[in-house]
Amino acid sequence: MTKVLAIGDVMGKAGRRCLDDFLPKLREEHSPDIVIVNGENAAGGFGLTEKIYNEFIQNHRIDAVTMGNHWHDKREIFEFMKRTDRLVLPANMGNVEQEDMGLRILTAQNGIRFAVINCIGRAFMREGNRDIFKTVDKLLDHIPSSVRIRIIDIHAEATSEKQALGWYVAGRASLVYGTHSHVPTADERIFNGKTGFCTDLGMTGAYNSVIGIETGAAIHRLLTGEKKKFEPATADPRLYAIIADIDDDSGHCKSIRRLRYQLDD
Repeated sequence: MTKVLAIGDVMGKAGRRCLDDFLPKLREEHSPDIVIVNGENAAGGFGLTEKIYNEFIQNHRIDAVTMGNHWHDKREIFEFMKRTDRLVLPANMGNVEQEDMGLRILTAQNGIRFAVINCIGRAFMREGNRDIFKTVDKLLDHIPSSVRIRIIDIHAEATSEKQALGWYVAGRASLVYGTHSHVPTADERIFNGKTGFCTDLGMTGAYNSVIGIETGAAIHRLLTGEKKKFEPATADPRLYAIIADIDDDSGHCKSIRRLRYQLDD
């Protein structure tokens, strides 16, 4: 049995603080074989730097870093991503040239090989994103049959789109979960007794906020339409994640549970 820990969108410094404090405890309590983090908001709330990526991989021993619509916000990623082997881009996003950049096949800490797919929604997202279902079909077909553990992070606005993809790949993927909304959902379940699913992991970051952004600035934009620079909030930092048990031989999910940890400010 392989234990997978998937951590929701790490938002700015508050989210990184949560990783510093809680990931060692999570490892001690749950002994995960695979740890996956969504890192598209890790650098100041928008994008990912090489320094933070290296902290994830080297200091935190994270196995894969998935991304989303802000993957390209820090221009340095276009250079350092050429040197990475654990960064997974949203395969069907319009500005991701090669779909296979959204698939990584890696080896877990217990020696089991596993695959991670990152894809992005189309509903209420930027125009130009390609068909999510056809893209995921292609990527699943590229995974060798010997790799039974298959994990999908769907970065999307619409809960319906996330759930539709979960049902679409039921039996073909081990674990499907949503990111992007920064709001955790309480609907963890197993589709057809095979595929673990949760609509959205929720954010790892400051919850005294509007989806991780300073409350005053977010409300000001909604009231006036004026676009001032957003700053990530810092108060009430929390980590949200799921932990799932995957059978090594069948690749089927046997259990899935939500996790929540809260820091004292």
